[in-house]
Amino acid sequence: MSLSRYPGVGLAGPFCRGHEIVCQFGYRHLICKPVDKPHDPLLNTPNMTFWVSATFGEQFLVNRHSWKNSPELLNQIYCYLHNDTYAAVQQAEAAMICTLAMSFEQRALLVIPLDSQ
Repeated sequence: MSLSRYPGVGLAGPFCRGHEIVCQFGYRHLICKPVDKPHDPLLNTPNMTFWVSATFGEQFLVNRHSWKNSPELLNQIYCYLHNDTYAAVQQAEAAMICTLAMSFEQRALLVIPLDSQ
């Protein structure tokens, strides 16, 4: 996975400002909290389809690109959501996906497309 042009994206711990994920079609997306959203006027608006139902978020995370994403990406996003380095240790992948999808629906996490689709 390439480095992001936004500071703090992809880091671990308290300095993390979000993570990049590649969807099944190869488009990059930024997953971040609303307070950590980069102040870039050219940044796309958050994808509002995830606000409708958690099912869309679950499908997005389950069908993520298999080899362009890190195997630990869901763990990193889950830990980022909870501000805890070891929050995902006891969680199964299905439980993390459900929790992350609910956080998309509740707007605790934003999914911002980085590539034009």
